[in-house]
Amino acid sequence: MSTATPTAPQERSHLLDIIRGFALLGILLMNIEYFQRPLTAMMHGFNSEQAGLDYATAWGVYTFVQGKFYTMFSLLFGMGFVLFLDRAMAKTSAPRFLFFRRVFVLALFGLIHIVYIWGGDILVTYAIAGALLLLFTKTPAKRLWKWGAALIIIPTLLFWLGAWGIQMGLNSASGAEMLADFEQTRIEMQQMIAMGHEVYSAGSYAEVLRYRLSEVALMYGGGGAIFFIPVVLGTILIGAAFGRAGIFTNPIEHRKAIRNMVFFGAIFGLPSALVVGIYGLDIEMMIPNYHGAMIFTVQAIANIGLCFAYIGILAVLYLGGKKWIQHLAPAGRMALTNYLTHSIVFTILFYGYGFGLYGDFGRFATTLMAIAQTLNNNSRWQFAGGFFVVLMEQ
Repeated sequence: MSTATPTAPQERSHLLDIIRGFALLGILLMNIEYFQRPLTAMMHGFNSEQAGLDYATAWGVYTFVQGKFYTMFSLLFGMGFVLFLDRAMAKTSAPRFLFFRRVFVLALFGLIHIVYIWGGDILVTYAIAGALLLLFTKTPAKRLWKWGAALIIIPTLLFWLGAWGIQMGLNSASGAEMLADFEQTRIEMQQMIAMGHEVYSAGSYAEVLRYRLSEVALMYGGGGAIFFIPVVLGTILIGAAFGRAGIFTNPIEHRKAIRNMVFFGAIFGLPSALVVGIYGLDIEMMIPNYHGAMIFTVQAIANIGLCFAYIGILAVLYLGGKKWIQHLAPAGRMALTNYLTHSIVFTILFYGYGFGLYGDFGRFATTLMAIAQTLNNNSRWQFAGGFFVVLMEQ
């Protein structure tokens, strides 16, 4: 049995590194809000307590970024799964074991991240989805995307079912009691959010750790995983279908498919995103209703549509020889390192046990920090880059 070795530089797909670097930027643009805001506040939708440039920036991220870039990372994870498996099959007789080992290590990193650094981790979810991905190692591309689409649809159907059930309950004799329970739940959530602001801004590391564990338990133990994991796995399977077809590893041969992705995003993704940005600012995930179910459905279309458009546009620019997008590749080559570095840098900057700058910067300023951090290509200066941006903003 031969031994599998790390991917050599000449074996890497430069286009995938560029897309991965762009995805990393989008993830940070979304996450940076929740380095200065409790994760539980996500349940109340868009933060409208902003004005001017900060409001415009937050609205732009909410409309055109949120949800689109974890979708992009999931697609990339699926493509990477196919590439890894194909290379492992050529080097060892146990490729699935090697992939499982990789997923296990990813889960360890994710658990350390979510417990000891920041609660908004995605790595554990990818590890769970990655383990389930082993069930599809021999599935052809034309069936992978069908499985993926079905898994993405399931949470949407569950949301509609929940909205219908709640509406039926409200129209029943116990409707008043249900409303009282919902109001009590909303009050308790607001109290937890207020506590989060206090702990993150002035608490010790031990206090932050305790609060983070309770927040993660609420977010994922309260049914959040039921809605999130199927979507991630489904998107990964669609990415695996792209990988099997070689669309982004051999983009020259798939120009038509790439153009179709851009058109799909323009026709379906962009209008859907604008509908969410205009009519979905007040969506509440805690209490499903028909309006929320409609926005949740349109959001799912926007996420996959704009994601397709973004990666399609990057591929078109790459094929057109645009050199400026090459600046994204270094971040993409060290995606895991940079992802973890972002959490370390910005929790130290903002939390009370670090520099205590929680709440001192608006959304526009923190967005500039996110862009500077992602485009800082020299990994030796990744930590210093975040601090430098803050000093420049003072």
